[in-house]
Amino acid sequence: MSSGRYGYDRLPPIRDRLVEIDEAIAELSQTHIRSAVIVTENSVPLGYTVPAFAMVDDACQRVTLDDIVAHGPAVLIFYRGAWSQRCTESLRRYERELLPELSRRGVNLVAISPQLPDGSQYTRVLNNLTFPLLTDAGNVIARTLGIAHFADPKTMDAIELAGYAVGSRNSDGEWELPHPTTLILDQQRSVRFIDVRIEGLPPTHPKDILAELHS
Repeated sequence: MSSGRYGYDRLPPIRDRLVEIDEAIAELSQTHIRSAVIVTENSVPLGYTVPAFAMVDDACQRVTLDDIVAHGPAVLIFYRGAWSQRCTESLRRYERELLPELSRRGVNLVAISPQLPDGSQYTRVLNNLTFPLLTDAGNVIARTLGIAHFADPKTMDAIELAGYAVGSRNSDGEWELPHPTTLILDQQRSVRFIDVRIEGLPPTHPKDILAELHS
C-alpha cells in the first residue's frame, strides 16, 4: 500500500502546521482582546470635569478628588458594597493584577461605594486590600456621573434573605447603588475613561485599564 496514495507522506507538513497552531494558541493565551466599553445613556461623556467632591475613608478621614489626582491620573473603581461577592472578587483582582503596575506608574487606585466607613473597613480587612476604600455618602458622585440606580425588588429580597440589609449599611439608608464602574480621571478631574458594567457583565479587565492609561 503506497503511503502517497493515502497522503501519509504529507504527515510531516501537517504535523508542522499543528505545531504552529499550538504555538499561536499559546501566544494568544498571553494576550487580551480588549472588551467593549459600556456607557449607559445617563453616563457622563469623556471630557466631563467631575466636581471637587469630598469623601471619607474607612478611618473617617476626609479625602477629596483633588487629593486623589494631585500627582497624576487616578483610577476610581465604583462598587456596590461588602455584600456583593462579585464586587469584592473584582477588588481582590485589582489588588493582585492592577495595583502593582499602577504603583510603578505613580497612579492612584481608589474604590468607592455608598456603604458606611465601617463597611469599607470590613471590606478592606477581609479581602486584604491595600488601596483606599472611600464612602460616597448618598451616592452623590455616582448620581452626578449617571451611574446610580435603585435595586429592583427581587434583588433587594434576595440580598435581605442572605442576611444583608443594604439600606442600613449605606450612609443614607437607601437602596440606591452604583453600577460597577471604572473611571480614569486626569489631574484636572476630567474623565479620560468610563466603563459602566450593568448587571451581569464582568468587571473591567485590568489590562483594559492599563491600556487606557498607556494610550
